[in-house]
Amino acid sequence: MNGFEADPVLLGAAGRRFGALAAESAACPELRYAAKAEHAGDVLLAGALGELQDASTRAAGLLLGDARELGARLEQAARLYAAHDADVHDAVGLIGAPEPSGPAGLG
Repeated sequence: MNGFEADPVLLGAAGRRFGALAAESAACPELRYAAKAEHAGDVLLAGALGELQDASTRAAGLLLGDARELGARLEQAARLYAAHDADVHDAVGLIGAPEPSGPAGLG
């Protein structure tokens, strides 16, 4: 083996934490309010401030979207690993199981 190990419980917890952080960050008042560019007092400064705020808003939206996506994918990976572990556990359990015999084994 290559030493890789995945813990579905930890992956799921990390996914939920990322989702919670994204929701918490999206609720920050700093993302809802912006300075009014026209109050900058200078036309060039007002234009630059408006552009900066627009770019900042877009960047924050992309980061929050990425955090939500990462959280969802971590949770999905946790579910898939847990299901695979259960399937392997069931399959390994069948290896040493005795074959049914007698009337019960007739189906």
